Amino acid sequence: MTSGKVLLGAIVVIGVVATGVAASAVVPAAAAEATPTYVESNVTENTTWTADDGPYYVGRDLTVAGDVTLTVESGTRVNVGEEVTITVEGSLVAAGTAANPIQFTTADASSDAGTWQTIEYAGDGDSTLRLTHTVVEHGTTAVTATSSEGSIRLADSTVREHVRDGMAITTRDGSPSIRVVDARFTDVGRTGIAFEVPETNPYVDAVRNVRISGTTFANTGTNGVRVRTRQISNIRLTDVTVAGVSGAGVVFEIESTDARPQATNEHRVEDVTLRRVGIESVGGDGVVFRGGALNEVDVVNSEVRDASGSGFHVEGATDADRVRFARNTVVDSRNGLRIGLRRTTGGIQYVTFTVENNEFVRNDRYGVDATAEYVFVDDFDVQNNTFAENGDGGVTFATQQVDNTMFADNVVRANGGSGIAVSAVRVRGVTALRNRFVGNADDGLSVQASDILGGVTVGFNEALDNDEFGVDVAGQIAGTTTEIHNNTIAANANGVRVTGPTPARLANNAVVLNTADSERADGGSDAAATGVIVNNAPNVELIYNDIYGHIVGLRSSLDRGTVVAEHNYWGSESGPYHETLNPGGAGDAVVTDGGKADPMPFASEPFGPRYERPIAVLAANETTVRSGESIEFSGRQSTDDGAIALYDFTIDDERRSGVAPTYVTAFEEPGTYEVSLVVEDELGVRSLNDAAVNVTVEPAQQPTQRTSAGSTVSTAPGSSDGGGDSLLASLFSLWGGLGALSYVLALALGAYGTWLSIGGREPPVGVMTIHALAAVGVLTWAVAGFLGGGALLTFAVGGAVAWGGLTAAVLTVAAR
Repeated sequence: MTSGKVLLGAIVVIGVVATGVAASAVVPAAAAEATPTYVESNVTENTTWTADDGPYYVGRDLTVAGDVTLTVESGTRVNVGEEVTITVEGSLVAAGTAANPIQFTTADASSDAGTWQTIEYAGDGDSTLRLTHTVVEHGTTAVTATSSEGSIRLADSTVREHVRDGMAITTRDGSPSIRVVDARFTDVGRTGIAFEVPETNPYVDAVRNVRISGTTFANTGTNGVRVRTRQISNIRLTDVTVAGVSGAGVVFEIESTDARPQATNEHRVEDVTLRRVGIESVGGDGVVFRGGALNEVDVVNSEVRDASGSGFHVEGATDADRVRFARNTVVDSRNGLRIGLRRTTGGIQYVTFTVENNEFVRNDRYGVDATAEYVFVDDFDVQNNTFAENGDGGVTFATQQVDNTMFADNVVRANGGSGIAVSAVRVRGVTALRNRFVGNADDGLSVQASDILGGVTVGFNEALDNDEFGVDVAGQIAGTTTEIHNNTIAANANGVRVTGPTPARLANNAVVLNTADSERADGGSDAAATGVIVNNAPNVELIYNDIYGHIVGLRSSLDRGTVVAEHNYWGSESGPYHETLNPGGAGDAVVTDGGKADPMPFASEPFGPRYERPIAVLAANETTVRSGESIEFSGRQSTDDGAIALYDFTIDDERRSGVAPTYVTAFEEPGTYEVSLVVEDELGVRSLNDAAVNVTVEPAQQPTQRTSAGSTVSTAPGSSDGGGDSLLASLFSLWGGLGALSYVLALALGAYGTWLSIGGREPPVGVMTIHALAAVGVLTWAVAGFLGGGALLTFAVGGAVAWGGLTAAVLTVAAR
């Protein structure tokens, strides 16, 4: 490069640096030229604050007078001083944009929450407080409403870092019209939005006409939204998210929440809709309605995860009319839905409640936990839900009287107690249709009345693989007939139990293979492996049922009367075994511990499909292996009349269950091991035989080494005693290749640059860069050769000498 080119480059660099320095000096100077506006008096006429005249400093309390509008334009910053309150008696319209938001903040960006007080809305019916694309931060409460008139609008705005609430409606008269759209409330000390009076009695008179949509509450203290009032109406929460609060996500609390709820209907929650509300990781309930009479309340398409309390909770309500929970999901909480209705004074209240199309899964206690004290439930519908893997049970429902209660089309599986359990003083109407009760740790369906039992219908259900009864119905005083028909009741510990004087009719059911897996009857009245148990129920009729696959098909215990069990199929064309009426019968036994049972005549063929137990068959690809060698166990040859759904391998006393018919393992210790297999079909019926295979594991074979003259010769992997071959192989190793790549690249660039320089043109790459590439290659060879045995050191030394010679040659040519 010529000295002229060097000089030109230096001038360019100096110019660029000088320009940067000048620019950095100009920016502060320009900023310093901006003159802030200090607000020293109230706003008593229509006024506009602009970004060009900002920032605005509000150093003392400011009031926007009635019938006056203060307009704040986009991009304007308002710095509020310590302990200052901005009071809006007229209107405040802050209309920012996404690109140029408005700020109500402090002069110091690092200020703590609570530096200033609040924007207080105290307007009349013609007033409005409107914040659009606005950030409100560092106050005690962002917005406080002390008037129930006019309107508050908050859209596309952020409320953050406040000591108490994001928005607080604190007037006893109630709230103005509230609209919060696409807002963000974060890092608030107490509540995101609160409707309550800061006094001993915190309940406002009424909260009406509130819309909150598209809004997020994160780390907002105790609650996301809290409403404490005597009356609630016309409230909508849509697309709202609450996360990380210490209490409930959303709270609706009516004054009548003391130990004895008030009997009047003045304290009400009506016309309230929550749609697509998402709540996660909260320290209380997801959504709670506490106290009062509920009317036209809808919670739909919402989701609660990881709540310390229940996902949804109706607590201490005095009434519930047209209340619906639909298409919601609650996972990993205490309960999915908890309902507590209580009326201690006044007349008996009749309630209606709908729970449909929800998914309540993996909660600590129940999918639905419902109780009602001094309340008659005349319309409780639980339909098309999934209740799965809840710790204490799927659904539990306890009350004084049940009328017209429907459980239909639900999937109730793998819960830690009963699938559905209903208990009441008087049962006058419970219908269970088309449900699937599978793998619950107690009964599939249980209906228990301590007084009258009547109007129970159980039809077209599947009760499969439950640990106690598939269906259990009991009452103390006779009511209208219990109908149990067209059900499939299989693989439970016992099939059906009917207790008490209420007439019962069991027809067209398949009660089969209820044997609690491989358990057998022990002679007691409630022994396992029994199809139908009748206790103190003299008015029971069994007709056209398939009852087989048990030790005892029917066990009855009566003080008087006869169980009529005619025209049933008992598993054999010869009929059931009966000690006196049919001693030659090969089918399930009919046993009477008291009273009589008449199984004659009987059916010689099943009315429905013939259910058979699956048969387990186990094979191994090897029965003698060495330690550590893999072996495959296969249950593919197992058979069933339907489909096998589960393969349960037991290997060295450890179970391995799954849907795959094979299992591959290895045994590390020598010895003999027994491996067994039990299979289960789609109904939950298990094979009674345990297919088994014994495997012999021998010690692993020791490797042998060749010796010569009493010495062992070992050759390290990759080593060689051929000098030329070793040198060439090292060049093609990882580090040899990396060094060669850098060195060859330096040679190519050097040659090309030299050729250009001879022709009077500027090389594309500097000389120092080329030398650096060559040095990297030589150093790579040197370090790898030093650490790896020395082969690459030859290339390092040769490469350095060659590069030095080439450099000297080039300099000699250039000097000429």
